[in-house]
Amino acid sequence: MTLPFLRPTDPPAAHLWRPAVLAGSLLGSGFAPVLRGTAGTALVAAPSLALLWVPDPARWAVWAALGLVFSVLSLLAGRAVLRAYPALKDPSWFVLDEAAGFFVTCAVFGAGTGLDICFAFLTFRLYDICKPWPVRMFERLAGSVGILADDLAAAVLAGLSCWGLRALAQLV
Repeated sequence: MTLPFLRPTDPPAAHLWRPAVLAGSLLGSGFAPVLRGTAGTALVAAPSLALLWVPDPARWAVWAALGLVFSVLSLLAGRAVLRAYPALKDPSWFVLDEAAGFFVTCAVFGAGTGLDICFAFLTFRLYDICKPWPVRMFERLAGSVGILADDLAAAVLAGLSCWGLRALAQLV
């Protein structure tokens, strides 16, 4: 069985239900026809608006904990995916790392409003897509660490950029 949204480098349709593929693609969002990383990030960004109900001091800890949990899951799922598909280095459909990066961005930024979350989402995606220095360096790392590391680097840069722009806006 072939599916129209699958690319030649994607796993066969019969493999889409494998736990590592299902986790790595964030329940299939990584198989979006375009903007796969953005689709995966949006899948976790939209429901994260519910975290705005968490009191302010604890919210940072929740962002950080989610970043840590999704990072560990990304490392584990990435290792399983690379073992199952050794020809792949960083599959475009693997978007669990984007979820980890989004949560790290929110933690670094200290996202506390819906606008903050939207700004974190857009800024993280910009850095993840453009991969400015030093983000691109982290792609060279081997295995699942390489899959995740560039997203975490983009997340830290995005979070610091958001934080700095917010601080600058408060001065004006």
